[in-house]
Amino acid sequence: MDLFFGASTNASREQQSAKVRVEERPAKTPNASVNAPTDTSPTRRARPQQGDQTHKEDRRRSQQKDQSHSEERRRPQHDDRKRRRRLDEHRDERHTLKKLPTSESSRLSPRNSDLVNANRERVGSLPPSPRPRKSPVRAERKKPASSVAVSSLGQEIERCASVPVQASNVRRQKALVSAMPSPVDDREAGSDEPVAVVSSVDAVRQSESQYEDYFRWQDGEDRLQTIELHLPASGATESYSLLMPKSFDRESESRDEYLPVNDLISTVRAIALYLVDSSDFRHKVCGDKENGILRQLERARNRLNGRDFVGAVHEFNRLLDLERVSSNIGPVFDKSHIPSDLAIHIVEQTYNRVVAPTVNMLRQYKAFSNNVYGEILPTLVSEFIERAGISHDTTFIDLGCGIGNVVLQVAAQTGCFSCGIEIMKVPARFARRQAQEFEQRMRLYKLNHGAVQVWQGDFCESTDVQRMLPRADVVLVNNYAFDSALNQTLLQMFLDLKEGTKIISLKPFVTPDHKISARNIYSPESILTVRRYQYWSQCVSWTDSGGEYFVQTVDRSRLNEFLAQRGML
Repeated sequence: MDLFFGASTNASREQQSAKVRVEERPAKTPNASVNAPTDTSPTRRARPQQGDQTHKEDRRRSQQKDQSHSEERRRPQHDDRKRRRRLDEHRDERHTLKKLPTSESSRLSPRNSDLVNANRERVGSLPPSPRPRKSPVRAERKKPASSVAVSSLGQEIERCASVPVQASNVRRQKALVSAMPSPVDDREAGSDEPVAVVSSVDAVRQSESQYEDYFRWQDGEDRLQTIELHLPASGATESYSLLMPKSFDRESESRDEYLPVNDLISTVRAIALYLVDSSDFRHKVCGDKENGILRQLERARNRLNGRDFVGAVHEFNRLLDLERVSSNIGPVFDKSHIPSDLAIHIVEQTYNRVVAPTVNMLRQYKAFSNNVYGEILPTLVSEFIERAGISHDTTFIDLGCGIGNVVLQVAAQTGCFSCGIEIMKVPARFARRQAQEFEQRMRLYKLNHGAVQVWQGDFCESTDVQRMLPRADVVLVNNYAFDSALNQTLLQMFLDLKEGTKIISLKPFVTPDHKISARNIYSPESILTVRRYQYWSQCVSWTDSGGEYFVQTVDRSRLNEFLAQRGML
C-alpha cells in the first residue's frame, strides 16, 4: 500500500514537472527550423540578463570616472582664463579710474561715487598686471613712427629754403632736419648735448707715435708741442700741435698727412681775410712781405724757428682780442655766399680731424664693384656749384655721398639744404662724424650754413631719397664705377624729378646726340638734355689725370612737342 502510494506520488511529481517544462517551452514559429536547437533551461536564460545589467553599470561608472578626470584636467586652464580675465578687468578699471576727471566723478550719484572710491581702493591694492611683451618685429616697426610726422617736412623745407639764409632760418632748417629719421646718427634721439670739437691736438694724439717735433729748439728754450690759437667766436680757442708726421715729405705734401703748422697758418689767413671787418687788423696780419704776421709765421716755419713762430701766434691772439672788444668780428662778405677758399678750408679742417687719422678704413671695399670708394675734391665741387647754379634756395642731394665732403662744402659755400646717402657703413659713419664736427666748427667761426642731413642705406630703396627726389633741384651721382644695371635703375628714379632739375654725373645718362622717336618716347632718356665738361688734374681722388663730367637737365618740352606734332598729347 505504501509502495503503491509512493510510486503514484513520484509519478504525479514527474507529470507535473513535465507539464511545467512543456508550458515553459517557447512556441515554435512557422519559419523556425525543425532541427534548430532550443534552450529550455530557465536558469541558463537568467544569466545573460544579469550580465547585461552588470556590463551597463560598469560602462556607466567608467564613463562617469572619465568625465570626472577630464573635468579635473580642464579645471586649471579654466581657472587660468578666469584669473587672466579678472586681471584684465582690474587693469581696465584702473586705467579708466585713473583717467576719470574730477568733474566727471563729481557728477556721479552718491552710490556710484562710493562704488568708484571702493574700486579705486581695490584696484590700487592689486599688483600691476604684466604687460604683453612686444615682438622684435613690432618694436622695429614702431621705431620710425616719427617719420609719419616727417611727411609734411618737404613743404616746410622748401618754404625755409626760399628765404635768404639768416641765423633764424638756419636754426629753423636744422630743427626740421633734426626731426627726420637718420640711420647714420648714433646719438640718442632728442639729445641736445653739444658735440665737442676735435682740436688739432686731438687729431695728432690718435697717432702720436708717428709724429715728431717740427721746430728745432735752442738750448734753454721750452720745447713746446702745443699752442693756443684764438678764434672769432667769443672766448673760442683751439689747441694746435707743433708736431709733424715722421713720414712727412716737405717737397710733396700728401692730403692724407695732417700738418698742424700749415693748418694754423691757413686759419690765420682765413680769419684776417674774411672774418674780421677791420682794414687795420687785415693790414697788420697780412701786411707787407716783411712785417705782417702771416709773413712772420711763414718765415719761422721755413726756418724751423719755434720761438719766432710762437711769438707771431701770441701777437695774432692779442690783435684779435682787441677786435673783439671793438665788436669788429664779423664776415666781410655776403652771408648768403661764403667764399670758396673759406668753405674749402673749413671742410679740409673737418676732414683732417675726423677722417685722416684713420683713412685706411676707407680702403676696405670690394674692387670692381658698385661700392668702389672715391672722392670728388673741393676744386671740382666748386665748379659743380657754379655750373649748376646752386644757391641758398636750392635743394641738393648726393646719391652715394661717401664721407660727405661734397654735402658739407655745398652747405657751407651756398647755404642751401644739402643731404646725401651712402650705402657702406664706414664712409657713412665718417660722414655723420664730419657733419657734427662741421657744425661745431662753423660756430667757432661765427658762420651760418645750410642744413645738413646724411643717411646710410641703398639710394635705390631708401624712403628718404624717394621723399626728397621730387623736391631736389640738383642731384649729384658719382657713377664712375657703376654698372649699366644700376645706371638704368637711376634713370627710372629720375622720372620723379621736377622740371629743370640738374643731374651731375661722371658718366652720361643720355648721349648728346639722343633723338626722340616713336620707339623711345617712353624711355627716361627722352626727358633729359646733356652738356659735357672737362676737368683737370687734382679734381678726383682716384686719378691725377683729367676727365669729363656731364650735366643733365630735366626738360620735357622736347617730348611734349614731339607728342603734340603727332596728336598724342
